[in-house]
Amino acid sequence: MFVCGALWLCLNASAQAKTLYVDPSKTVGAPASRIFDEIRFIPLETTKKSLFGAIRQLVVTDSLFIVLDGDTDALYFFNKRGKFLQKYRIKRYRIRDIQLDRTKNALLIFSLNKNYNIPSVKVQEYLEPESQTDISKYAKATWFYLDNVKAARTEDLKNFRYAFTNPVRFDKNKFAASFIKAKRTSRDTLDYQLKIIDNANVLQNYFPYNKKTESVYYFSGASQCSIMPTQNDSVLLVTRPFQYEIYTLTPSAITESYKLILPMENAVPASFFNTGFSSRGEMDMYKMEHAKYAEKIQNVIRFKNLMFFDLNLFRGYNRYLFDNKTNLIYDYNKISSDSSSYFLPVSGVIKSFDEEHIYLSISAKSMFNAKKSSEYRDPQYDEVLTRFFETRKETDNPVLIQLKPKEDLVTK
Repeated sequence: MFVCGALWLCLNASAQAKTLYVDPSKTVGAPASRIFDEIRFIPLETTKKSLFGAIRQLVVTDSLFIVLDGDTDALYFFNKRGKFLQKYRIKRYRIRDIQLDRTKNALLIFSLNKNYNIPSVKVQEYLEPESQTDISKYAKATWFYLDNVKAARTEDLKNFRYAFTNPVRFDKNKFAASFIKAKRTSRDTLDYQLKIIDNANVLQNYFPYNKKTESVYYFSGASQCSIMPTQNDSVLLVTRPFQYEIYTLTPSAITESYKLILPMENAVPASFFNTGFSSRGEMDMYKMEHAKYAEKIQNVIRFKNLMFFDLNLFRGYNRYLFDNKTNLIYDYNKISSDSSSYFLPVSGVIKSFDEEHIYLSISAKSMFNAKKSSEYRDPQYDEVLTRFFETRKETDNPVLIQLKPKEDLVTK
């Protein structure tokens, strides 16, 4: 049933987890002014040294925006006004993941050596407890200390074999890691989808699976749980491949917090897990024929009364916003621009968040296109945007969009 432009949620009274009924074909959006209290556009300075392509990852600190650009395999440091400070690369290595380590006031960087292509089967061997292989030349974890960005002071975590998996910092000195790979010739049958580790040892295991028989994990390289940070370093959010639950992980337990119920045309059926895929091509064909099936929930961000999340399909994705207070779900892709955003777009992938804001990005070219298409509305730009449109070019660096969600969403 649709009420006030969104879907009502049903609460499962027999469990603590909330049950969300989501029909991707029927959800609707809302104007930006209904969702956000503040909308700010922050152009990132463009110089010969700072020019990059697109924001693959964004880390936000009290004083910095840190951008990972996958095209140049480099990090770009900007202050909170968008002024360029520093560029950093790791020679011979491709940076795959960055995250903020508050305990060290450092950026934790995971990277792979460009000169090696390590298959997932080999990675699985390196992750075995009895493995003695030194993996330092293949993958590395590096702390980049943020007290003085221009000094570029770094420290490597030596021979950290889970660097292959981009683990997430957890509970001060631990990591949450996931690497799911099945093969018929495996010596063992039992493994776990989620592990809590220190530098070398597995401390806790969650979600067992059969390494020999679960063919949905044979041919897609390695699957992983999605492990997502919160503002509390001892609390993570976790989702699993082909499952529709959102879990809250703490040092003592993992708890199911939300369960999504999807229409039959979007939910992977039980028969999928018993298909017995015999080749990568067979699995790819299955995904092509069932493109609307949902593969995973990702990019979950709990923000006060709100929860943002993506629903990745076998082909494509949908983005949603759930209001815990009103029990409504909005289609985030359908949040429309209005005068509060100068009629510039505010939908897209959420790149990062802090205590007060979420952050998106938009290309300079898209900014100019949006300006042109909304000229008939005569928007009154602020000083920053006025200067941007007067002095920048379509080929300049992207613009960050800083959004402050409302405490209470208006439902009419």
